[in-house]
Amino acid sequence: MARPALRPLALFRQHQRQISTSVPLLAATPSPVQVPVSLIASLRKLRPVPLSLAREALQKSNNNIDSALSYLDSSSSASTTKKAEKVSGRSTSEGVIAISLLGGKRVGMVHVGCETDFVARNDIFLKTSRSIAGTTAFLDVPGEREPSPASTDAPPSTADPIRDFPVSALMEAPIISLPSSDGAPAANTNPTPTTDPTTISQSLLSTLSQTGENLRLLRAVSFAAPFPSSPLIRYVPGAYAHGGSSSSEGKVGGIAVISAQSRDSEKPMAARIHGVGGDQLEKDLLDLARTVARQVVGFPTMRISAGEGGEGEEEALLSQQAMMFGKQEPVAQVLEEWGAGKGLKVDVVGFRRWAVGDDLTEVAAGDPQAQAV
Repeated sequence: MARPALRPLALFRQHQRQISTSVPLLAATPSPVQVPVSLIASLRKLRPVPLSLAREALQKSNNNIDSALSYLDSSSSASTTKKAEKVSGRSTSEGVIAISLLGGKRVGMVHVGCETDFVARNDIFLKTSRSIAGTTAFLDVPGEREPSPASTDAPPSTADPIRDFPVSALMEAPIISLPSSDGAPAANTNPTPTTDPTTISQSLLSTLSQTGENLRLLRAVSFAAPFPSSPLIRYVPGAYAHGGSSSSEGKVGGIAVISAQSRDSEKPMAARIHGVGGDQLEKDLLDLARTVARQVVGFPTMRISAGEGGEGEEEALLSQQAMMFGKQEPVAQVLEEWGAGKGLKVDVVGFRRWAVGDDLTEVAAGDPQAQAV
């Protein structure tokens, strides 16, 4: 004899009994593994990945470094690293010269290479290049023991105050976020704190993953005015770039450093700068330094004067070039007249002029890691 069908109420009560005797539907969610900061740092030394990815890998591997490395090897970061290795042999004949001028006291210039002009104009690539230039300007060149020529009260010497920044050291430096100056001194040179510090090497690797091209930090230089400043001499940097979206990045870039001394021994530079009209005088000096940098970029400038290594074409000697703006007089004459009008003696004590198409054979020989991402 067949069993009678359960009525709806009885069916509902039977279903309730089954639920009450079964495993709970919502199990307690286990708390995430706490990852020590020191362990994250250790992992990132072995694999230059973002902080968030390093923490995730350690959480997934219960804070085991070897397991975390295996996790990263199977992640997108490992894919990017393999991609970088795959394209590392490609030419980086395109790129950008990026410059950062900080507070009228420090300047950094870098040459970042890529494969095509398309990427050289890409916003992601340019943003990375700007951040590298800003970091170069902000940091001191490591390992310098001899005082800079700009650190004494003696008259300007023939020593170059602009320093080559070793690329191998710069690649491991953390990116420092700074205000964009666009070739003019930034009002605030304090670094912007970040919660996820990234080295220049990591930043280039991240940019490579987005652009798909081989990227290289090819060379870098910087200048820092002495602190505290000399009471007798003022050193002022200027910067200019041509062929880009702004005067702080382009296909050709240049930086120049000028020195200024008072012609009146009773009123040294410190008194002039901190006295009446000092702010305007400092601004005028910055404008002059920028004009000199622009002059350097506008001509195939190789030396300041003929005494720096023999004779040369007038266009190659800064002092003999016709000034691009004004009366077309020689640069040396323009600086002499400009300084006399303000009671100053002005000299150009150093400069650099770089172009994307420069032959970098000697640069690569001097720093084997100069072309390594």
